[in-house]
Amino acid sequence: EWLAQERQKVEKLSGLHDRAVWKGVNFVLADVITASGSSHNRLIINRGKSDGLAKGQFVLGDYSIIGTISDVDWRTAQVKLFTDPTSRIAVKIEGLNIDRVMQGNGNNSARVQYLAAKHKVKIGVVVYAGKKPGFLDVPMIIGTVAQCKRGDENPLLWDITVKPACDIEGLNTVNVIIMNPQK
Repeated sequence: EWLAQERQKVEKLSGLHDRAVWKGVNFVLADVITASGSSHNRLIINRGKSDGLAKGQFVLGDYSIIGTISDVDWRTAQVKLFTDPTSRIAVKIEGLNIDRVMQGNGNNSARVQYLAAKHKVKIGVVVYAGKKPGFLDVPMIIGTVAQCKRGDENPLLWDITVKPACDIEGLNTVNVIIMNPQK
């Protein structure tokens, strides 16, 4: 009964199940227990293996990707935020059909490097987490371009700073995406 109510709350709040691309996908609502790690680059949530969570699954906060499950126990899990310096996530920048890797900066932002300066990138442009078979079947917003400057080491390449699409520090709940739930 309680679980059914929680699932309805998730579906109502997110509206994600109304989209055809999310049919057959489970969203597990989890409470944020605490922020952990230096500079709060990780979250501990109150869901775990008993809820179908597994390492590598993507985590949503306010309709946007905030990170992935990095460690999972029976009843809790750790979320590595994309701002963590050890985080690397495939991304696409709006308007460009180019895959790049985004790495966390550790200061509530991340960087996309090695993009030729010939490409036009504007501040405020949306950055999407790329598809990852079995974990994320459609690109999903992860952040926006906060700064775009020529690289210090190579002025022919952009050094792009990405800020989260949502206020990660203000999150009390998150949704974990389970792409192919076991019946």
